[in-house]
Amino acid sequence: MRRFIFASHHYLAYGLKDTVDFLTNKAKTIYDINAYAEDKEQNLESRVKELFDTFDPQDEVIVLTDLLGGSVYQKFYPYISERVHVLCGMNLPMAMSMVLAQEDVPFSEKRISEILEECKNQIVYVNTLRCASTMDGDDE
Repeated sequence: MRRFIFASHHYLAYGLKDTVDFLTNKAKTIYDINAYAEDKEQNLESRVKELFDTFDPQDEVIVLTDLLGGSVYQKFYPYISERVHVLCGMNLPMAMSMVLAQEDVPFSEKRISEILEECKNQIVYVNTLRCASTMDGDDE
């Protein structure tokens, strides 16, 4: 089974999971870890281990975290393997692309790289598009 973990500082992970579920109805396979939010004293490393302990060893796990090098990302780093993929800089296009990806095709480094490249194209400074569009219209 393919599982997703959204993990962040505070409630970003919860909000992303809630939004992705609203758009996809896939909450059963998405878990959120909101570090330093509910119980600031709870050990993040323990929470991550407890969650991974509930998964089958054959499960494919996609972890989306907020910051490369951050304390949340660091807790997932030891789990990286052929079946556990950790991605940083999570956002809605990335989460949607991963969750909606064809389930019968396992994720590979190449496939994930292609998805991330497509997601990067969703980060756009719209003012420049507007200007370009206006300029294109003036040429006609």
